Formats: sequence, structure tokens, C-alpha cells
Amino acid sequence: MNKPKNLKQEQYHRLQEIFNLARQRYLNDGGNPHHSGGGISGKDYLTDSEKQEIRFLGNQVFGETTSVSQAKSI
Repeated sequence: MNKPKNLKQEQYHRLQEIFNLARQRYLNDGGNPHHSGGGISGKDYLTDSEKQEIRFLGNQVFGETTSVSQAKSI
């Protein structure tokens, strides 16, 4: 019965790996280590496949997300 919990832990660990990889790309590209490597400038340092994997894993680990418009109506 521990499989679901272990699976979620593995999925969460994979999410961390992807974000750490993107962070390292940001720093290697000359990014400021005191700032986040967010996508404001259009560069988020994630591949399309990584973005897709993040969406999938995020939904698996944290459940379906609520959109902004749905949140406003609550």
C-alpha cells in the first residue's frame, strides 16, 4: 500500500530535478544567482518537453489546478 506515496515522492523529486536543471541553465547563461530564473524575459530555460512533463507531474502530485478565472469566482 506504500506505492502511491512512493510514486508521488518520486514524481515530486523529478519536478525538483527539472527545476534545478533549468536554474543551472539560467546561471550558466550568466543569470544573477540572487534572482530567480523566471520567464519574464521570454527565457524560462525549460525545453518544451520539460514544460509538458512539469504540467503532467504537477497535476499528479498536487492535483488539478484552479485557473485564475475560476479562483476569482470562488
